[in-house]
Amino acid sequence: MQALFILLVWSVLIALGLSAPFVLGLAYIWVDLFRPQDVVPVVGQLISISMITAVLAVGMYLVADRRDPPRLGLLTVLMMVWAGWITLTTTWALFPQDAWWKWDWAFKTVVFTALLPFVFRSRIQIEAALMVLLCAVAAHVLPYSIKGLISGGAYDRPLGLIAINAHWGGEGSTLATYAFACLPLVAYLQRHSLIAPATGIMRYVYMAAPLLALAGSFATFARAAVIACLVWAALTWWQSRRKSLLAVAFVAAAIAIVPLMGERWVARISTTLEPSQEESAHTRLIVWGWTIDFANQHPAGGGFNAYHANFIVTPGPDGVDIITEARAFHSVYFEILGEHGWIGLGIFAALLAVMFFDMWRVRRASRGDPELEWLGDLARALSHAMLIFMAGGAFVGIAFYPLHYYLFAFAVCARAALQRARRGVAVAPAATDPGADPAVAASRHLPAWRIRAAGTKDPARRTAHGQG
Repeated sequence: MQALFILLVWSVLIALGLSAPFVLGLAYIWVDLFRPQDVVPVVGQLISISMITAVLAVGMYLVADRRDPPRLGLLTVLMMVWAGWITLTTTWALFPQDAWWKWDWAFKTVVFTALLPFVFRSRIQIEAALMVLLCAVAAHVLPYSIKGLISGGAYDRPLGLIAINAHWGGEGSTLATYAFACLPLVAYLQRHSLIAPATGIMRYVYMAAPLLALAGSFATFARAAVIACLVWAALTWWQSRRKSLLAVAFVAAAIAIVPLMGERWVARISTTLEPSQEESAHTRLIVWGWTIDFANQHPAGGGFNAYHANFIVTPGPDGVDIITEARAFHSVYFEILGEHGWIGLGIFAALLAVMFFDMWRVRRASRGDPELEWLGDLARALSHAMLIFMAGGAFVGIAFYPLHYYLFAFAVCARAALQRARRGVAVAPAATDPGADPAVAASRHLPAWRIRAAGTKDPARRTAHGQG
């Protein structure tokens, strides 16, 4: 029954995509993040759902949707350089079979997300992509939240839709990082959504999102959850105009949630400040030290899954040596350093730096312009989401999982939307009947970026959004 329902949802998206090609891009985001083939494994046995969706999305774009592509920018160029470098390092990988297996999905992640800005051009399309991303993530976080509130959660135990401790939806640290990284995007939609404005029941959905993310993330017992939560709270507090009230709300939420997690949660999280007192955290530090030495000897990296080469002997407390062998990197940065060397780490750092710079430029260009307020807030939300990912990702090896690559893609979309606005090309949906009201009809003679965004008090202008 589950398989039939998932295949029905996928089929509907594919059918809609044949008439509106950007929907196929939405379908790929849903498949990539929700992972129906892992939620219901029989789906993956019946059909190669990911490959078919990707081929259709690219094919329909090339055949029917090559309108107003974004200008080539440094961020896109760096994405292609990054894809090329990880391919090159795979040719000299220490463990070729494992390396090419990981390259197969990592390369697809990088390349396909680099193509998404060509598909999502208008404000509505960008918003639809954000909503699909958030719904896919929420589908995995929500079961953790419910079970965490009921039972208090547990470490290294799948509590979500994926029954194994794998992929982002089944691995606690990754799920916690994703949950908090998505909250700035939720806040953006709460303020600017045209598809699901914060009225009626949606108002309460937006308000509940931080609490559900908090409960679901803490239920994983992952230390990364606390780090990501602190960064999200700091960014939210800094941007708030009611700092005292928000600080009280944060304290109240902590007082309510922490006791529900139980003493085991407190005992595990307390080791964050003293990693040498906990075996898992201490081993992680040892592996990070080995990775730096390894990268110094292999500046171009050891290829994907190079961690299989580590063999570390350390003295134990009872005088017996402790052997650490083939332990994963457990960090985005050390994963990149070990697999792709100092050169790869430099390319990835450049990607982050260029994204933040581009989003700063978008915010600066849209400041003071009510028509582009949504774009400035989107740029800020993407920057904050990436900062939260960077904090949580420091403790889990997810350098080639999809979320942050989608953030790169949406950053390119935001920059392209600003460029289109400057050229007078519309970036939001058109009025259904522009001749029905004189004020709306008059707006046709104005540049599209000067048409007031939805949410204004002028009802005539609420519908005056030109389609990109």
